[in-house]
Amino acid sequence: MTDAPPWLASVRPSLAGLSVYDVPRVSARARLHANENPEPWPDAVMAELAEVVRRVELGRYPDSSGRELREVLAAIHGCDVGRIVLGNGSDEVISLLLTALGAQARPVLVTPAPTFVMYGHSARVLGYEVREVELDDALQLDGPGLDRALVGATICFFARPNNPTGTLWDADVIARLVAAHPAVVFVIDEAYIAYAPGRSLESVLVADNVVHMRTLSKNGLAALRIGYAIADGRLAHALDKVRHPYNVSQTSIAIAHAVLTRFADVQAQMIARTTANRGRLAGMLARIPGAHVFDPAANFVLVRLADPTAARSMIDALRRAEILVKDVGHLPKLAACVRFGVGTAGELDLVEATLDAWLRAGA
Repeated sequence: MTDAPPWLASVRPSLAGLSVYDVPRVSARARLHANENPEPWPDAVMAELAEVVRRVELGRYPDSSGRELREVLAAIHGCDVGRIVLGNGSDEVISLLLTALGAQARPVLVTPAPTFVMYGHSARVLGYEVREVELDDALQLDGPGLDRALVGATICFFARPNNPTGTLWDADVIARLVAAHPAVVFVIDEAYIAYAPGRSLESVLVADNVVHMRTLSKNGLAALRIGYAIADGRLAHALDKVRHPYNVSQTSIAIAHAVLTRFADVQAQMIARTTANRGRLAGMLARIPGAHVFDPAANFVLVRLADPTAARSMIDALRRAEILVKDVGHLPKLAACVRFGVGTAGELDLVEATLDAWLRAGA
């Protein structure tokens, strides 16, 4: 056996227990496992976006902070442009926050559980203590449990709507926690808020220890990898100090700018179609005997089947039909649960036919 090279001693010990977040590329007739907006952009829009890309100077570095795109986002959100920090997807924004706020010898992250996996993963990479507080049986926040966990904490992430549950957590509970813990930075991740119109906390929850996080990935632009934070100016300045320059490609900046300024109405129509398809998907899942469909507020639907065996049988039937969904039954509070991304009308036709055949076969 080859001896371990001496440089291995320099690898962070915190990485030992972590797995690699890697989603293999697979071909499928319906990909409902990744919480995307699958609606296709019209050909005319794609042709105009191709012209936008054609004008990108590939031999030049991008704008180091995405100023023009940040100006558009600032206008949309009605805030100073200095409060907006771009990231290569929300994942990078999460890492920027954790890096900038890691002054304590042992910083502490608090999250509900289950929630978006990258909060805890990124925190553990950086040596944070991670305190997870399980949701209650209705998949709502455990306010008293979070209140206790937040004592001495550094940062807390609230995904609203939450992934993987799709639930909208009680705004009053969040507001009370924010007020009770002014030394903690609370990040309100509204990645899916386009599918819950009128329910954003951005204008409701305003405090210097609150960061609002958004992404374009759930709204038809997942390939661009653009997320952003809206933070107090002092924290935004700190994030820019740890952010790598040129962290977002000029191609992504240019396409996002064009969509938000010229094709926002098309994007809104795509979101509306996905929201309508969400209702159809929830209805077909509700027809499964013994199933409970949780009230969805995002671009996916969570269903709990009668038992884990039924969930496994359904997932296998869908997989045989080349339909990919997410088995989340191993997560806290989600035994026998399956998460379905909202597909196109054609994909949902395939799902419906497969579920009907599975039920007829005596599922």
